[in-house]
Amino acid sequence: MAVDYKAMNSRACLPTRSLFRRTRRALSCGFTLSIALAITSACSSDDSKEDAIPPGGSPMLGNGSGTIFDGDEGGTTSSGFDSNDACVGQEAGTELAPAILELLVDTSLSMDQGAPGSNRSKWIETRRVLLEGIELMPSTTSVGVVFYPDVDVGDNPCFDGEADVGVELLGAENSEQRAQIARAFREEDPRGSTPTHDAYRYALEQLAAVDNVGQRYLVLITDGTPTYALNCQGSGTLESPADPTPLFPEAASALARGMKTFVIGSPGSQDARASLSRMATAGGTASAGCSDDGRPHYCHFDMTEEADFAVALRDALASISGLALGCTYDIPNPPNGGTLDASKVNVVFTPAQGEREVIGQSPNGTCTDGWQYSPNQDQVLLCGPTCDRVRASNGRLSLEFGCTTQVIF
Repeated sequence: MAVDYKAMNSRACLPTRSLFRRTRRALSCGFTLSIALAITSACSSDDSKEDAIPPGGSPMLGNGSGTIFDGDEGGTTSSGFDSNDACVGQEAGTELAPAILELLVDTSLSMDQGAPGSNRSKWIETRRVLLEGIELMPSTTSVGVVFYPDVDVGDNPCFDGEADVGVELLGAENSEQRAQIARAFREEDPRGSTPTHDAYRYALEQLAAVDNVGQRYLVLITDGTPTYALNCQGSGTLESPADPTPLFPEAASALARGMKTFVIGSPGSQDARASLSRMATAGGTASAGCSDDGRPHYCHFDMTEEADFAVALRDALASISGLALGCTYDIPNPPNGGTLDASKVNVVFTPAQGEREVIGQSPNGTCTDGWQYSPNQDQVLLCGPTCDRVRASNGRLSLEFGCTTQVIF
């Protein structure tokens, strides 16, 4: 991707607050990210301290000066920056990093059971919510669908081993890919058992084979324990369920190859909650503060105790979209062969009407608020509510390099 660099004016390294607001409209919004690449020595020596933004903090803003909270002093204030403490560098424009999603949807016979909070089945509600979510995804997102077991009467009772919709760019509102996904969901009916491992491995193979550039995610939606082991071994009945343990290293291996696994446990998956939680952890999508015993909550999206399945599923998909779609930004290489200092990066948001805000880095990689780096530090990811807030606003996001990173504490 070609990058147009231009000199940027001197600016103070101003700390400020991050503002959060969740909105459904965020799913279909996008904007340009502009990145300031600065020489790390450009800031004064006063910037060598690690700056932190306290939760709910509201530092002063002004003409080139501000108040910061010093993480080394337990939240006490230190002297603000002035015009002599400016960071000077260059600015580069880049686009949102695209996302690639493979939806692996359990359509076993048990999905024909009633959904909590609805007079429809779990399958009908799952289909409705998923299609609503896909409709709101940006055109740059690539999406594919695999239903399982997806077998007809008289066929192999385990898994048909076929992609229902291959992974392709969604494209514009009335694209063929969107229409094909809608048709596939309308034509599917619950039947058969639950060959989770065979279906999961197949879906990963499809996802790995995609030529499109972007972060890869597999979203598994299931309502129960696997009833077939790998290679369709077993009886396929709940009386003799398959051991889910082999799925954990499979998810970890996929993560090592750049494919994250989100897991949604629909009503009916009560007995599988611990294993689904472990699979989400192995797949790199465990929620903050979670545990596999459910205290205080499981590491996957657990729908088993929700009064309204459709509402809970919609919220889960919104959370996944916030992490996977439109909140990851590529960091271009600095000009002239320079090297970036990852400890001196700040994410700055300027609303269409309002003052510039420094969004603090999420502590310990939890990504509950603020932002974090991708594992190889070549991308910036806005965390859930921060993503919603920024994407819903017609503002400008920038990365400024050269001043010590401000961290939420």
